[in-house]
Amino acid sequence: MSQPHALRGILQFGVRLALAFAAIVLLPVGIARALQRTPMPDVSAWIAQRDARIQVRVFDGQTGDVRPMPLNTYVLDVLLANCDPNAPMASLEAASIAVRTYAVRAMLHPSVQARREHAALTDNPSLDLAMETEHELELSIGSQSALAFIARAQAAIEATDGKILTYGGQPILAFLCQISTGRTRSAEIALGSPVPYLRSTPCPDDATSPARVSTITYTLGALNQALSAHLSGFSGLRAIRSSDGFVQAVKAGGAVWSGPAFAADLGLASDDFTWVARGDRLTFSCYGRGSDLGMSLHEADVLAERGMSFAAILAHFYPGTRLEDMQPFVQSVGISGN
Repeated sequence: MSQPHALRGILQFGVRLALAFAAIVLLPVGIARALQRTPMPDVSAWIAQRDARIQVRVFDGQTGDVRPMPLNTYVLDVLLANCDPNAPMASLEAASIAVRTYAVRAMLHPSVQARREHAALTDNPSLDLAMETEHELELSIGSQSALAFIARAQAAIEATDGKILTYGGQPILAFLCQISTGRTRSAEIALGSPVPYLRSTPCPDDATSPARVSTITYTLGALNQALSAHLSGFSGLRAIRSSDGFVQAVKAGGAVWSGPAFAADLGLASDDFTWVARGDRLTFSCYGRGSDLGMSLHEADVLAERGMSFAAILAHFYPGTRLEDMQPFVQSVGISGN
């Protein structure tokens, strides 16, 4: 064998040996170390839940597709989008029940928008509850923190498997928000019709939290682009408010937006906002995060830290409701959770 061929053979053998060492030794060690960073969820328990055997149809506004997904996956995606990663377990359990209730009610009574798409729910946060996938969470807070949060959220969902809230024998409108303005809204003002379990509830810990207020600034060009409008300036903008201060509508010349639509188009944290114009910039101040209806997750976290159980937290925000099993309700729409 010539010297170049012999040298090439030695190099090829060395590469093969290195690859074999990596496959046999390094890869398993790396996997083991990764697994040691956070406790892995019990996959068998997750897929054995009654929630996992119920499919909910969710309209994806970005792709225009309807995605069937297990109910427990839907609940998880909503918790990841809305709950604090360090939320106490009782708060996560309360939120799991609220989200499950919201989904079951939507399956029984889908909104006009969802029905149009042959779905029960949408992923549009201005219409339904905000959602976030596990991958999106990892990108926003890092893999290690995301895995720890996912494991805790799954544990809360498993612990409350099949539990929902009812009033008058029906699943409730279990609205929730990340943080209120200092008290939640009443349905009579927010929805135009009284709902016994959606009353205005004081949230003193929300009122003193810096997270309650957020700001965002737009140039005139960026504002027009976001609203698909042709405003020549900011001076013509007018807000019409409800009695609790939330914006019902925004007018500018002949254009009119509902408060929720205006807030959603601009990415505002809530429908309770004010604005100040300075030169060619318009700065919005937003109060609260979310609809401000139902349960404030931030206030629920504080109540859980003080020792309140998930049942007591739910009774605090949804007075007069009962904890029941979802089975009779999912059976009524031809879905079995057995």
